[in-house]
Amino acid sequence: MKKVEYNLTKGQILKLLCPDCKTETYHSVVQSVNMSGEKDFDNNFWITWNRTYQIVECQGCSYVSFRSERSDSLDIDPNTGKSIVTERLYPTRSKNFLPVKNFWIPWNLKRIYREVIESFNNELYTLCAGGLRSIIEGICTDQHIKDGPVDVKTKDGSIKAERRKNIEGKIAGLYEKGILTKRNADILHEHRFLGNEALHELTQPSKDELALAIQIIEHILEHIYELLDKAAELHAQTERRRNKEAKEQA
Repeated sequence: MKKVEYNLTKGQILKLLCPDCKTETYHSVVQSVNMSGEKDFDNNFWITWNRTYQIVECQGCSYVSFRSERSDSLDIDPNTGKSIVTERLYPTRSKNFLPVKNFWIPWNLKRIYREVIESFNNELYTLCAGGLRSIIEGICTDQHIKDGPVDVKTKDGSIKAERRKNIEGKIAGLYEKGILTKRNADILHEHRFLGNEALHELTQPSKDELALAIQIIEHILEHIYELLDKAAELHAQTERRRNKEAKEQA
């Protein structure tokens, strides 16, 4: 037996975390569906259940999202004796979520970067690590880096540089062409191993490792695509000013 009621909670005010405001705000229920009923769980052992589905709107920024509640008579809090109510929000959110920064970067890198952040926020840490590796590969492709010098240990124990087309070589190529500093190149090599471990050895990096890795990738994206453009624009503005002053003094 099932009972369905529409807009039973319409107009209700709830305090929820808003993905846009990044803090808890008051939300109004715009539309709702409440469902309840009984079910024969096992040999005439009946359970009762309740479901609530709501479209909610932030009263601060008007962000619209989805909220649900579910409970049943099997899931009881031993301290209170009442059914445990499970709340879910979509899009998923948390005070610890990382924001997606608005970089002026090629669209394919922006897409992968967004997926990396979403994977991190949804605790898909192996996919997140693989996505970081894909960003590195994407940067190399965008910068037309096909290979680079890699130090290789020979049979006699000496070290010599060989050009490699793998991701290690491409990162070295970014440094070779002056796109990255030596320090940033070394950091990217660490990400390469993180990605290899996650994808090939199926190990899951920690949340803290990935949070730090994402910060470094964001710094590198800003360095390559934004700071250089801003420096070029500043140089152009300076040249225009100097030319204008020269004409005025002539």
